[in-house]
Amino acid sequence: MSQLDSLRAIAVILVIISHWFSGEHFFNRYTANGTLGVTLFFVLSGFLITGILLKSKSHIEKSGNVAKAFMTFYIRRSLRIFPVYYLLLIVLVFLNSSAIRESFWWHFFYGSNFFFWLKGEFGGHLSHFWSLAVEEQFYLVWPAVIIFVNRKYLPLALVLGIVGAILFRYFITTPQNELGRILMPGSLDSFCLGGLLVYGKQSGAFLYQRYLKKRKLFLTGSFLLLFLVHTVYFKSLSLQLHTALFYFFISVSFAGIIDRVADTIYTPVIAWILNNRALLYIGKISYGIYLFHNFIPYFYGMDLPGIPASLSLYTVQVLRFLLLVGISSLSWFLFEKPVLQLKKRFEY
Repeated sequence: MSQLDSLRAIAVILVIISHWFSGEHFFNRYTANGTLGVTLFFVLSGFLITGILLKSKSHIEKSGNVAKAFMTFYIRRSLRIFPVYYLLLIVLVFLNSSAIRESFWWHFFYGSNFFFWLKGEFGGHLSHFWSLAVEEQFYLVWPAVIIFVNRKYLPLALVLGIVGAILFRYFITTPQNELGRILMPGSLDSFCLGGLLVYGKQSGAFLYQRYLKKRKLFLTGSFLLLFLVHTVYFKSLSLQLHTALFYFFISVSFAGIIDRVADTIYTPVIAWILNNRALLYIGKISYGIYLFHNFIPYFYGMDLPGIPASLSLYTVQVLRFLLLVGISSLSWFLFEKPVLQLKKRFEY
């Protein structure tokens, strides 16, 4: 399913737009790009990780080797996530970054989301680390859920996770602190919707088969939902209700889109976009792009003679993006990819 790399690319580009342009800029004025990008990552993670664990569960049911399944999962996840992340932390310490001095141990132990939630606000070039912390906390608990819960009760467990996340956001959100979503339980519905989707695909569940017959209708509904949550009518809901439902609705939308993209794409235009080599490449190195994007120097004051002022902002952003892709490519080929070769010793 290489086309899923294109969804990763789209997700990371949305996050970059949200961070590199002001909230009043046209790109960010009407859509919550950062939220959309991160939520797409979360649903995609739930889809892929749950799929891996369900296959491990099938092997366990035959051989009973639970310990090996856990060890393999955590080693492979660690090889993908830890090396470049901790290398970045070390570089920031070496550069004596003020942000890392204040919060090093929070980030070291993947508690960035708790750090920002306790502060009640984001801040600095490390603010995007909250989503990495949520992912890691999800990885800690999810293998036990998928492997130990009886297979016939897994859909119920996933639905309970979705409902629990909605209720968690509703009750934890206050005008003084609106960041309840950045705690792992507040994002669990995104992961569970991805998990519910892949459970249906792998098991051929009755409800999933019913859904397939109306998938075009559901896909249309997915895009309509993304539009609905950005309307003034939806924004007029109370803070608690808006927060509880907003992330659920966009997660449902992305689950429908991921399901369609995971299968063969027949529409020529969409197939051309999702199989575009540039987009696939950005998706492949998207982890590095996400890690580094907030550290790329800001060139807003850069003098660009001969370029109209109205275009200079976009020219600068393109230069910044090329620099980011270059740094992420070096990270991928010189560090991340060689480390990932070790995964061959720990096959599922």
